[in-house]
Amino acid sequence: MPRNQDEQHSNLSTGSSLETEGKRAIRDAPAAGGSTARRLRSQELWRDESGRSLEDYPRPSVAVDVAVLTVPDPLDLELRYSSSSQETESEGGLHVLLVLSEIRSSNQPLSKPSWSLPGTFLHDGETLIQATNRALLTKAGIKGLHPRQLKVFDELRRDPRGRVLSVGHFELVNWEKIRQAVLFNPDIRLRSVRSVAEKRTRVRIDHREIVSQAAERVQADYRSVPDPYRLLAEPFTLRDLESLHRRIDPDGTPAKDTFRRRMMNYLVDTESTSSGSIGKPARLFENNPSRTGRNRPT
Repeated sequence: MPRNQDEQHSNLSTGSSLETEGKRAIRDAPAAGGSTARRLRSQELWRDESGRSLEDYPRPSVAVDVAVLTVPDPLDLELRYSSSSQETESEGGLHVLLVLSEIRSSNQPLSKPSWSLPGTFLHDGETLIQATNRALLTKAGIKGLHPRQLKVFDELRRDPRGRVLSVGHFELVNWEKIRQAVLFNPDIRLRSVRSVAEKRTRVRIDHREIVSQAAERVQADYRSVPDPYRLLAEPFTLRDLESLHRRIDPDGTPAKDTFRRRMMNYLVDTESTSSGSIGKPARLFENNPSRTGRNRPT
């Protein structure tokens, strides 16, 4: 007897001894019969040694949740929240995009809204990346991003609606890519990762853990190379680069001299200087593709 579903999956065999004439008719139906016929043929043809088909096993729902991270312009945040009676967000640093949650627990007051990451259930015939793109478009009005998989979140009671596995995704994007959506959509909020981690921002189920792990992944990437997600327009000054690092990873960015020595190994001096700034012109640099790669981390 197979010990688990994976072993059962590896031992699938043709269950001809279990087929009736009707099942053989389904099996022999022409492929032109459409997806329903093909699915029925698959269900009837393939059974494990205990006589069960895939339909006989529990099927948890599969969802995707997307942590879209960014480093916003503080002036834009003041514009967005200064005239609102709702919670404001004045902290600098790494932020995450949240949408008004559609799920509310029975004991949650209506006066206290709950926020969540953009997410959705996986549809039949849909890939995970297609589901993440659909969630971002329908929940936040955002398109053109390329989220990456983070991990599967599978706590047994993670969703009050039932057994749901969530494939967490994340993306760190330039603020300008989502600025319009954040500033003008009342069902979207931008909150600092720190406020989510410290539970000052209410989020549903395990989205706090998804946000924290996404932020940790991004911070680890920035400890390795200057600007792996290409948030800064090239060329840039070392001051601009250090400022970006301190906003993304304030606790992990070393002192100024150490930071600059570390980053110089991955930069190319353009032999030009900045203009239009107060004080001594600063040298301008670009990422060194031979050391940092041309694309973002994978």
